[in-house]
Amino acid sequence: MNSNRITIALLFVLMSLSSLAGDVDKAFKYLNTGDYPNAKKYLFEALADEPDNAAVNYGLSKYFSSKDNPAYNLDSAIAYINVAAMKIPFNPDDKQTKKFLALGVRDYTIQTLQKTINFEAYSAAESENTLESYQHFIDNYSDKAFVEQAVNFRNQKAYMLAMSLKSPQAIAEFIKKYPEASEVKEAKERYEKLLYEQTTAPQTIESYKKYIDDYPTGAYINDAKKVYNEKVLDYYTSKNDLAAYLEFERKYKTHPAYNAIQDSIYKLATREGSIEAYKNFVANYTENKNYRDSWEQLYLLFTAEGTQNDYLVYTQTFPSAPNKERAYRDIEIAAKELKPFQQDDKWGYAILPAIDSVVVPISFQYLEAYEFSNGLAAVRAKECDFKCAYYYIDKGNQRAFTEEFNYAGNFEHGYAIVGIGNCEEDSCAYGLIDKRGKYVIAPVYEEINEPTEDFYLVVKDSKYGFLNKKGEVVVSLKYTDALPFKQGVAAVGIDGNWFFIDKTGKQVFINRFNNVSSFSDSLCAVTQDGEFWGYIDMSGNFVIQPLYESAEDFVNGFGIISKKEKDPKSKGMFISQRYKIDKTGKVLEKLTAPKEPSKKTSKKKGRR
Repeated sequence: MNSNRITIALLFVLMSLSSLAGDVDKAFKYLNTGDYPNAKKYLFEALADEPDNAAVNYGLSKYFSSKDNPAYNLDSAIAYINVAAMKIPFNPDDKQTKKFLALGVRDYTIQTLQKTINFEAYSAAESENTLESYQHFIDNYSDKAFVEQAVNFRNQKAYMLAMSLKSPQAIAEFIKKYPEASEVKEAKERYEKLLYEQTTAPQTIESYKKYIDDYPTGAYINDAKKVYNEKVLDYYTSKNDLAAYLEFERKYKTHPAYNAIQDSIYKLATREGSIEAYKNFVANYTENKNYRDSWEQLYLLFTAEGTQNDYLVYTQTFPSAPNKERAYRDIEIAAKELKPFQQDDKWGYAILPAIDSVVVPISFQYLEAYEFSNGLAAVRAKECDFKCAYYYIDKGNQRAFTEEFNYAGNFEHGYAIVGIGNCEEDSCAYGLIDKRGKYVIAPVYEEINEPTEDFYLVVKDSKYGFLNKKGEVVVSLKYTDALPFKQGVAAVGIDGNWFFIDKTGKQVFINRFNNVSSFSDSLCAVTQDGEFWGYIDMSGNFVIQPLYESAEDFVNGFGIISKKEKDPKSKGMFISQRYKIDKTGKVLEKLTAPKEPSKKTSKKKGRR
C-alpha cells in the first residue's frame, strides 16, 4: 500500500516537471518570436511553480528588457536577472543545466544580459541627469563601475542643490547624508563661510557676539573675535567720554585694547592737567595701569618749583604716597643753595657763604653748567661736535633723566624748552619737556617762545600759531608772523598785515596795521603807514594819534615816544628826541637817555 503511494507521488512530480518544462519551452518560444503576451503568461506560470529557477528569471528579465515590448521596464529586468545570476556558475552535468543550455541560458548569457541592463539603466539615468535619476540607479542596480559613477554624479547634483539654497543647514544636511562624497571637504569650508556670513550679516556687535557664543570652534571664530573687538572699540571710542571708557573697562577686561582704553581713561580724567585732577585720579583709579604714573605726575606738579617747602608739604599732604621716599631725599637736597662755580676750565656747583670758605658739593667736572631752576640744572660734560649734549642734574648731582639735548632751557613752573638737531645750523627742532624728560610738546617746531599767559608761540614750516601747556594747538599755525599773547590778545600777521586775535583765534576788531607791538597797560603801539607810530586801545581805536618816530610799551600809565626834531646844537641836523607821555598823549618829561635796544625774540642757537 505504501509503495503504491510513493509511486503515485513520483509520477506526480515527474508530471509536474514535465509540465514546467513545457511551460518554459513555450515561454521562450513566444519570447523569441516577440509574442510577449503569451511569453509573459507562461513565464509567470513557471515562476509561480519555481520562483528561483534561473531560466525563468532570465526569461522574465529578457521579457522586461526587450525594447519592443510595451511592458519594457529595466527595474523589473534587473530584479529578475539578479535572481538568475545568483545561480551561476551552473553545473554542466546537472540535468536542469542541460535544459537551460537547450534554452540558450548559461552563465555567459546571464552575465551579458545583466551588464546590458545595467548599461541601459545607467545611460537612462545619465540622460535624465538628475539627483533622483542617479539615486534611483544606485538603489536598484549593481554594476560596480556604473554605481561608482552614479554616486559621483549624484553627489555633485546634491552638492549643487545644497549650494543653490544658500543655507548652512542645507549644506550640513548634504555633509551628513553623503559623508564619503569628494565634495565634503569643500562643503565644510563653504558651510563655515556661509554660516559666518549669515550669522554676522547685520554687521552689528550683537551678530558677531552671537557667532562667537554659538560657534566657539567655528572656522571663522578668530575673524569674528577680531571684528567684534573692533566694533566694540569703535562703539566706545566714538563716544570718547569718560563714562563710556569706564563702562568698557568694566565689561571688557580681556579685550586687546583694554590697556589702550585705560590710557584714554587716564588722559580724560586728567585732561585739565591740574593737581586736583591727578589727586582725583590716584584716589579713584587704583586699578588703572597708569596709577603709579599719575602719582609721578602729581609729584611733579605739586613740587614744580623744586623748593624744600614743596617737597615737605607733599609728604604731609600725601603720607601714603608710593614715592614719598623720593620726596624725603628731595627735601634734603633742595635745602642746598648751589651756584655754578668755575675753576680753571671746568664748572661745578658751590655753596658760597663767603669768598674764603667755598664749599663745592658738586665737583668741577662740567664744561658748562647753568643755574638751578625748579631743582634742576642744565650741564654739558663733553665737547660739542657738530652738536652739543646737554642734560639735567638735580642738586645731588644725579641725572634727572637720560635724555640729552642740543639746546636745554631753564625749567620754569616744571617745564623746559629743549632742542634737538644741529641748533648752530638752524636745523634745530624745539619741544617742551616735563621734569621727567618726557615731551609735553613734541620737538617738531622751528621755534618755541617762553610761555605768556599759558600759551606758547610756536613756528613750524615758517607758520606761526599757539599751543597750550598740554601741547594742544589752540590757535592754528597759519600766520606768517606773530607776537606772544599779552592781556588776552596777540598780534598776528599775514604777509605784512597785522591784526589782533583772542585766545580762540577769533579776530577781536577789524582794524589792520603795518606794524605792531604787544598790548601793555591796555594800550598798544602800532603804525598804519609804516612810518609814524601811535597807540590804540583794546577796541582797536587810536587814543594817541600816530605822530611819532618810535613808541615803546606803556608801563604803569606811562610810555616813551620819540619825535624827529631839529638839533639845537647843529644847524640843519635832526635828532630823535624822546619824551615820557601819559595815556592821553600829554608830554610829562623830556628824556636825554638813549633808546633801549630792541628785545625782539630771536631763534635759539644753544646755551651760550
